[in-house]
Amino acid sequence: MAGIIRSLKRAILGELLQKTAVPIDHGNVRLTMRLKRDRITHERYVVLGLVAATNYKHAELTPDEFQDFLEAVKAMQKALHIPDVPPPLKS
Repeated sequence: MAGIIRSLKRAILGELLQKTAVPIDHGNVRLTMRLKRDRITHERYVVLGLVAATNYKHAELTPDEFQDFLEAVKAMQKALHIPDVPPPLKS
């Protein structure tokens, strides 16, 4: 429980350094990314958020976790552009 409270506190109270948002799900949801800095330790971290009309969810990522996320996004981006190989024709 303490981890959830700490994460929520950092998401809300951290110093905002940069932010961006992308509309997704046909414009019904915004995916937000905020670069923040802890006001005491000066540690930087990223907060990902999903914002909808009736709901908000956030996840805090350390720099290493964000790097892992970025690599996963790059791999998924490559996979989006790989053409499907049609099954062999039956003879």
